[in-house]
Amino acid sequence: MRVTRIKKLMISGISTITNNELEMSENGKIAGLWEEYFQKDIYKKTFDKAKSDFMYGVYSNYEFNETGNYKVTVGVEVTKPKNAIVIEDKKYLVFSKQGELPMIVTDLWEEIWEYFEKNSDYERAFEIDFEKFTDEDEIEIYVSIK
Repeated sequence: MRVTRIKKLMISGISTITNNELEMSENGKIAGLWEEYFQKDIYKKTFDKAKSDFMYGVYSNYEFNETGNYKVTVGVEVTKPKNAIVIEDKKYLVFSKQGELPMIVTDLWEEIWEYFEKNSDYERAFEIDFEKFTDEDEIEIYVSIK
């Protein structure tokens, strides 16, 4: 885990509203959102793509904390803010993990939740968090902190 600051990052793609309770059930929406992104070939329909091969899963518009609704966006980095989630000057804790997708995603989120339950050095901001898929078997999760 490391601390970093994101100066500016813009992500564009498709979104849905969900919550952790729903995602823990068999009616979760996130897996279907990823499926839809690839089935409908959203990447090819995205304008102003940056020269980056990374995929992102962005968590934003938190109702209040981990128990409320939030927006999930699957997408890629873009160069213009139109129709994009814009992350500017935010401080993050970065967690990373290697392994088989999609299990490493849920495993790493469980580690993050446990970290914040047991650690008082940092407090989650619940502003914009995101997953950055750096390779087919590697992920970084950026958690916004106060």
